[in-house]
Amino acid sequence: MIDLPAHWPWSALAVAATGVAASVLIEFLARSLDRGRYAWQQALRRRLGVAPDQPVPELRWATRVLQLVLWSLLGYGLLRLWGLDELGASFVDGLLGTGISVGDSTVVPGKLILGALAFFLLVTFTRWFKRKLERDWLPRTGLEPSVRMSVATLYGYAAFVVATLVGLAAAGLDLSKIALVAGALSVGIGFGLQNIVNNFVSGLILLFERPVRLGDYIKVGQSEGFVRRIRIRSTELENADRVSVMVPNSVLLSSELQNWNYRNSLGRAVVSVNVAYGSDPEQVRDLLLELARLHPLVIQDGERLDVTGPAVVFTAIADSSLTFELQANVRDIYARGSVASDLRYAVYRALRERHIEVPYPQRDVWLRNPMDIVRAAREVDAVSESSKDASQQDHASP
Repeated sequence: MIDLPAHWPWSALAVAATGVAASVLIEFLARSLDRGRYAWQQALRRRLGVAPDQPVPELRWATRVLQLVLWSLLGYGLLRLWGLDELGASFVDGLLGTGISVGDSTVVPGKLILGALAFFLLVTFTRWFKRKLERDWLPRTGLEPSVRMSVATLYGYAAFVVATLVGLAAAGLDLSKIALVAGALSVGIGFGLQNIVNNFVSGLILLFERPVRLGDYIKVGQSEGFVRRIRIRSTELENADRVSVMVPNSVLLSSELQNWNYRNSLGRAVVSVNVAYGSDPEQVRDLLLELARLHPLVIQDGERLDVTGPAVVFTAIADSSLTFELQANVRDIYARGSVASDLRYAVYRALRERHIEVPYPQRDVWLRNPMDIVRAAREVDAVSESSKDASQQDHASP
């Protein structure tokens, strides 16, 4: 028979109440931290690199682990309070030492909890350290933004692998057996996950080879936009509509890729102009060159050694017009659309001021048998008149 102390009901009730209060407090702190309700929580979220409108990724699992630890300690405390020292010692030994036998395997819950805590702490530290690299430390080195992003991304990959290995080792798992399992899974990866692995390897190639960089404007397939981020599986583009487009990394390497500012930020504006027959081509050429030289964003002759000034090409003598093409190199590729629009406004205004006609398509229509057409039209009119007279007589009869 168990000899319990006289005050054990009240002590057990106090321990249980303390455990419930601590559990509720953990849940409350987790929810408030996930929402950033208080100033210190908002500051902590900023240090962890979590956006204001996003939840903390590891917080849910960390809360569950803390709850498990709390209720395990509560159970051990109740056993000690009831005088079940041997049972409590056996409970602790099974939790932290010998573990629980499940078939031919032995599971040590304490080590699993320790491994989970180690993994969550390392991943949280990795996120904070990566954020410091991206925003505070690497910008001071003077490296290009794309290089800084590559370094931070590679660090994130390596740190996550290290955190996973440390967590597994702390959980008491044999890494050699894990290697055997990974070898067996490689067959499944080769068949079922080859697309994911292909995108991951392609992402690493993009980070090292750097055919696209952070801030570049690229076009691949039907998608185009600014490169905002290169992730594990895909690259994030932001198009002109401010919509984020996720392009798989393997597509960037296997498809034709247009990078508009890979080597420099220069661009070219092209304006096509049609004038009527009888216009002086030399006058049109000089007019277009004059307008291009007046624009502040157009590169002029002699301004750069590697880029020529504006030029006018007489491209075609069309059916009803003379076609010219104004080609102007601009200093900023992102302004080429606005420069082309400004030049069109100026060209149309100048053509009207100088009375140079902008043509419209003209066609000559030849009729083979005009008298037959006239005769058929007269017959149709006669039939129509007779039908009209018959209808009026029908209405007039009682």
